[in-house]
Amino acid sequence: MAPTASPDPQLASHRPVPADPERAENLALLLAAAAAVVGAVIGLIRLQGTRPLTGTGSIGETASYAAMGTAGIAFLIAARLITLPMHPWLRRLGWWRRLSNLLGLAALHAMFAYLLTAVLFAVFATAFRGVALDPVAGTFWVAVACGIAVYVVVGSASALTTSSLSGLLMVFMVGGVLGSAMSAPDPHWWRHHFSWLGAEAGGSGLAFNLTLLLAGFTLVTIGDFLAHDLDIWAAHTGAERWRVRTVRGAMILLGLLLLAVALIPVDVSKTWHDMAAQGIVVVFAAAIVGFPLLFPRLSEGFRAATLVIVAALLVCVVLWKGIGYLNTTAFEMGSAAIVFTWLLLFVRSVTAAVGSLERQTDADSVATSHEGSNVHVCRSTH
Repeated sequence: MAPTASPDPQLASHRPVPADPERAENLALLLAAAAAVVGAVIGLIRLQGTRPLTGTGSIGETASYAAMGTAGIAFLIAARLITLPMHPWLRRLGWWRRLSNLLGLAALHAMFAYLLTAVLFAVFATAFRGVALDPVAGTFWVAVACGIAVYVVVGSASALTTSSLSGLLMVFMVGGVLGSAMSAPDPHWWRHHFSWLGAEAGGSGLAFNLTLLLAGFTLVTIGDFLAHDLDIWAAHTGAERWRVRTVRGAMILLGLLLLAVALIPVDVSKTWHDMAAQGIVVVFAAAIVGFPLLFPRLSEGFRAATLVIVAALLVCVVLWKGIGYLNTTAFEMGSAAIVFTWLLLFVRSVTAAVGSLERQTDADSVATSHEGSNVHVCRSTH
C-alpha cells in the first residue's frame, strides 16, 4: 500500500468539524417555524386593536421583544447541536467558562435581533407614514419577524469563528451605541462625553449600558477563540505559550473593564467609572504596542497597519488636547473606532496566519502522498 502522510494532530484539533449543511439548514428552518408560531401567539395576546408600526405599544415593539426572546433561545439550541460539535475544544474549557461564553453569545444574538427588528420597523414606519394595522396583520408581521430573526441567528451559530464573532461584536456595538444616542432624552448629550449616555434616564441609558455589558462578555469569549487559534499557530512557529496566555489575559481584562463601565454608570460613581474607563485605555494601548512585539512573525501588512493606527491615535490626541479641534465625545468616538478596527485586524491576521498554515500542511500531505504512490508504482513495475 502507498504510504500516506499522517495529519498534524494539533491542526486536526484546531479545525472546526464542518457541520452537515443539510442538517444545519433543517434545524434553522425548524426553529424558524417554531419561532413564527411563538410570535403569532404573542401577537394575538399583545395586539388588541389597531396598532402603529413603531412606538410604545406598537407592532414593532412587540415584534422586537418577541424576536429577542426567540433568537436567544434558538441560539442556545443551535449552540448545543451545532456550535459545540463544530468546535470540540470548547468542551475542554471549564464548565463555568463554557456556560458563560454560550450565555453571553446567546444574549448578544438576542440583543442584535432586537436592535435589527426595531430598526426595520422604524424604517417601515418612516416609509409608510401613518399606517396602522389590525390585530391579524400585526400578528402576521410579529410572526415573520421572529421567524427571520431565528433563521439568521441559527445561521450565525452554524458558522461561528473568531473572525465572524469579532465582526459581529463591532456591528453590535455600533448599532447599540447609535440606538442609545438616537433615543437619548437630551439631544445635546454629545456636548459632554459618551459615558453621558449611560447616565440618561429610561431606555437610552439601559441600551447603552447593556451594549457595553454584552460587549464585555463577548470580548472574553473572543479571547478564548483567539487564544485557541494562537496556540496552534505558536506551536508551529516556536513561540512560547506565555505569549498566548498574555493575549488571553488582556482580552479577559478588557472584557471585565467594559463590564465595570457598564455596571457603574458615571452618575453612580464617577471615580470608579473613570478608573475602569482609563483602565480600558491603558490595556488597549499596551495591546497595540505589545501584541505585534509578542508575535513578530505575523504579516507585514498587520505591522504596517498597526503603525498607521498608532499615528492616527496620536493625531486624535493632538486634535483633542493640543489644539482643541475635537471635543471629548468626538475624540472618544474616533479613538474607539480606530482601536476596535485594530482589534479586528489583529483577529483577522491571526486567523489568516492559521489558515495559511493549514493550507501549507495540506499541500505537504498531498505531496507526500503522491511521492509514496509513485514509489509504490515503481516497485510494482520492477
